[in-house]
Formats: sequence, structure tokens, C-alpha cells
Amino acid sequence: MKIKLVPQSTDTLIGAFTTAAQTKSGPDIATQWATIPVLSQAWAGAVAPVSDYVSASQRSQWIGTQENTDQGKLYAVPLYVIGVPLAYNKALFAKANITDPPRTFDDLLSDCRKLKAAGITPIGMGNKDGYFGAWFWSNFGKQNLDSTEELKQAVIGKADITDPKYTGLYEPMHQLKSNGCLNDDIASLTLDQGMAKFGAGQAAMAWGTDGIVNGWAQKLGADKVAITTTPKWGTGKLADVYNTTQSSSAFITSWSKNKKAAAQFLMFLHEPKNLKSWYEATGIFPADKQFQPSSIKDDLGKQMWDLDSSDGAVWLENYLPPSVDGDGNLAAGQVITSGGSVAEAVDTFRKATEKWRSQNPVEVKNYTAWAAQ
Repeated sequence: MKIKLVPQSTDTLIGAFTTAAQTKSGPDIATQWATIPVLSQAWAGAVAPVSDYVSASQRSQWIGTQENTDQGKLYAVPLYVIGVPLAYNKALFAKANITDPPRTFDDLLSDCRKLKAAGITPIGMGNKDGYFGAWFWSNFGKQNLDSTEELKQAVIGKADITDPKYTGLYEPMHQLKSNGCLNDDIASLTLDQGMAKFGAGQAAMAWGTDGIVNGWAQKLGADKVAITTTPKWGTGKLADVYNTTQSSSAFITSWSKNKKAAAQFLMFLHEPKNLKSWYEATGIFPADKQFQPSSIKDDLGKQMWDLDSSDGAVWLENYLPPSVDGDGNLAAGQVITSGGSVAEAVDTFRKATEKWRSQNPVEVKNYTAWAAQ
């Protein structure tokens, strides 16, 4: 079997595959962000159910399959799991006389004031591309919800998306911005550029994926980098769960002439020896119950694994239709970091959901049916 790999850009991942699907040409195996980005392509007829080619016993070893399942069919294979902890620099915290990481949003604001008084940038992030806003939405937006089912109802118009239950997160984002907790140039930096401030020792805190946090620890020293969960702000049940996701998922295209071979390759990636090799090469946890946590030797990695494997973890962004995510979620966050108001951000999100419902009747129908399961 000969494998040809064609790397894809984050910014064009959805659009490039949509174009390929329109002409039924392109790869035998492709990737998309988990849940709705995958399922929307399946609803459009571009994805073959992987469950048609892989046994239930084999699939039962995979972690996170519920994210890509509809009508009993699994459409994509999880490859890895990641969380997005809040990292903090213990040396900079000590300089500001902060002894513990923030547990609540009020703690976070208090720590920001202390760090600023010590001449330290509290949080280093970037939102030129909208991705800090998307992360903020996933980390804080879930906190007033009791389940993802509530968000689904708001997306399809059965609940008011402008209710603070769903879009109230723009208030704490605005507070961070107005209180100077975020780096001054956040609106002009991409997510990667903004996070790099933490890695350079120029900011005391930053959200980052497991792999990025590992890189920070290697660069700054494991004795300086620690992690905590996103500070608690909301009152819903999901305020107490972590934010693990499989991020991008791999699937078999509907036009592939090699579906069985494609499925065999995806199963090959989940063989125990390859799970071990994956972790050794990337430092990222495989999405498979066969992975041995004993392979994790460092304390930071063990802490991230404990968080990533905790019960009920949710990455809320997965449940948004792609256009709502881009035109609503990412764009609304940019409103705040560019100096706009909470009301303007909420209205941006509202317009995006209403536009999606009016312009995508077939996808809305499929989403509604999926939400009812």
C-alpha cells in the first residue's frame, strides 16, 4: 500500500474539502474537525460510514466516537485526544506574590491586577484569526449549560441564542479585555503568535493544547510551567467538566475506490505498537483505550492525561455548524478583542445562526434530526 500525504492548512481545511467533495475527487482519507464539521460532510454525501468497514469490537477501543456518530453510524475515526489547559509561569506568579493558580473567574481578575502591578502581562493570546475567541467560547461558553443538548436547541432556534445561558460568555471576555488582562496587541496577532508570548516568558498565563504546553515546559523549564483548568465562571453542570476533544478526525471519502484499504490503514494506526510510537513521536495522547498511561513519565504529562481522560469532557465548538462557527463564534470574539461591546458580539452570533438556518435548509433538517437523537 502506497500512502501519499497532502498537508492541509487550518484556515482552509473545511473549504478545501468542500471543494473536493463537489467534484467527488481527491483523497481516499480526509480529515475535518470533529462532530458537526464531519457530520455536515456526511449529510452532504461526502463521507462513507467507517462503521461499515470496521467491527464494533475494534471501534469499542476508540475514544470519542460519540462525537462523530449519527443514526447509529460512525463516520470518522478519532486519532488523538487533546485538552486545552490554562498554563501559568510559576516564576512570574511568584514575582507578583501569587501562590495558587486561579480557580474562579474572580480569582483570575484578581491575579491579573497583581501581575499588572508587578509589570507583567497577565495573559498572552492572539485573536487576529478568531481562534482565541473560539477557545474562549468552548472554555467559558459551556459553563452555563447543563448539557450540549441545550446548545443544540438554541442552534436550531428552539431557544434564544442571545440568552446569557448561551452567549453570556462575552461578558467575562469583555472584562478581561477592559481590565487589561490580555496583551494589548491581541487583535493584531494570530493565536499562535499570541501564545508565543508565554513561551518567551513575556506573559504569565496562556491557554494551550497539550502539545504546546509540553513545548513551553521544555523551553522555559518544567519547574516553571504548571497547568490548571479554566477558572470557573458559570453555574451550569458543564462548568465542572474539562474540555477534551479529538480535534480533527479521519474519515473515508464516499468516492474512494479503496474504502476497505482505507479502513485497514485507519485500523493500522490504532494497533498498540503504533499507539506507542505515536505518543513517543508527538507527546500527544492517542484516542484509544489500548494506550498505556504508564508510558507517560513526566508529572505534567500525567496531569494532562488525568484531565483529558476525565468523565464528561466537552469541547463545545464541535457542536456548531461550520458557518456559525466562523461567522458567529470566531467573529463575535473578534468584536470583543477589537474593542467592541458585549451587545455587538452577541448580535454577531445571533445573525450567524439565523443566516445558517435561512440559507441551509437541508443541513438544518439533518442537524435537527441529529439533535433529537
